[in-house]
Amino acid sequence: MAVALAGLAQAEPPGKGHRIGKPGTVKQVEGLKAGDQYAVVCTMCKTVEIKEVAEGQTGAALTKEGGTMTCGGCKKEATIKRIGPPGKKRPTYVNKGGQECMFVAPLKKQ
Repeated sequence: MAVALAGLAQAEPPGKGHRIGKPGTVKQVEGLKAGDQYAVVCTMCKTVEIKEVAEGQTGAALTKEGGTMTCGGCKKEATIKRIGPPGKKRPTYVNKGGQECMFVAPLKKQ
């Protein structure tokens, strides 16, 4: 199942953009709602995509165990897995070799 919560990156003046922090926990990513923005960071090709949760969607699709996500830069597909202790799990995105290759970070306006 491919994740299709697409949005467009928008350029903003210096000081008015987004701050990309650490990878989000399952709870943080699932808490995204329509209109919220998030960054998809590919550690393989060093691409950062700014996306927006589509109307009628939530961030839950970004954390669904076994789902997939494709990097907009290198076009490689990653499988979604959840790792970590209960209450602190985080979604991970692994390539076909089982290596972590992406992360999702909910965005906050500066």
